[in-house]
Amino acid sequence: MRIFRNSTAAYLLLISARYGQLPYRALRFLSLPYETAKNAFQKLCRAGYLEVVKAPGHKSFFLTDSGYEAYFQTMMKDDDSLEWDDWEKFSDKPEFTRNIQKAIRLSRINEAQLFFFFLGLAPYQTSLEVKHEMEKKAARSSDSLKYSRFVGITWRGQQSSLVYHFSSGNQRLNTNGERNAAALFSDYRHPCGKFILTETEKGIVDILEYSLWTLNKSSRELRHMQLNYHITYEDNTILLPLTKDAGDFIRAFQHTDWPQTVQRLEEDARPKEGIFLSTLDGTWMDVLAYLSEEHTPDMPVTFAVWAIQLPILRELTRRGLLPDGWQVVSYQAGDFCRGIPPF
Repeated sequence: MRIFRNSTAAYLLLISARYGQLPYRALRFLSLPYETAKNAFQKLCRAGYLEVVKAPGHKSFFLTDSGYEAYFQTMMKDDDSLEWDDWEKFSDKPEFTRNIQKAIRLSRINEAQLFFFFLGLAPYQTSLEVKHEMEKKAARSSDSLKYSRFVGITWRGQQSSLVYHFSSGNQRLNTNGERNAAALFSDYRHPCGKFILTETEKGIVDILEYSLWTLNKSSRELRHMQLNYHITYEDNTILLPLTKDAGDFIRAFQHTDWPQTVQRLEEDARPKEGIFLSTLDGTWMDVLAYLSEEHTPDMPVTFAVWAIQLPILRELTRRGLLPDGWQVVSYQAGDFCRGIPPF
């Protein structure tokens, strides 16, 4: 197969070489018409440049040896300083696996990096890189990191955030893995927060519904239970779906004036009377606290949300967790990150 310079196929080879094994749905992150990307992807698979790993509920792809060679040849076309003799020193083929469980884990790690670094233009370090750092320091075993849903770290200034990938729904976290993931931050950037990523908005609602259930339970009732992940007042996590539009939220979040921007938007949206709830900072604890209490039905409720969060409110209403009749002021996150050059 001939790879033309600046073609969709060349673009897919570059993405595969840069980010490694990825879930098939990551094609929707690219700045290409999905059908165009899908057609180029199928041609690369038929040529043996990409290989697919499939299982129920999972489909990922990786760059083969011949695909990496084609990628290098494409790089030579774009960089006159590269010669074929540079192949050995240039060759750094990304990690891949055909093992299903490892493929699921690896593709989640790489998808999160693609989401933050490629879409969100945010500084990012994968959990594999964190693991290697911990192994070099030899201060603590990092073996359990691979069992965690922890996939990486992002930061804005001195504020760091652990990133988790929960895939298609709520998942139980590995205690040892979380302990090791948090250990890195004893001498790391502070303060530390969290991002939870899910494949769809439904996964976020699953987390909120489960968190609401635990919120109404006493610590005594929960003491002997093995709990799935749930939001608490101490761990008011940012929840995001893995969508292209959610990348705009990350880009806005990276602005140094993010807290002031959120505060200004909330003041603009705040009604003169009734209950006002905002999820513009990405967190949902205030909403959970509201849902856990009884309110008079005639009390108006107004939300300030990003457009990507509207499906979450609608699903909460459909499940009967949020009463009907709420009002909403929604914003497009992309409107507040214009002027940032594309990656």
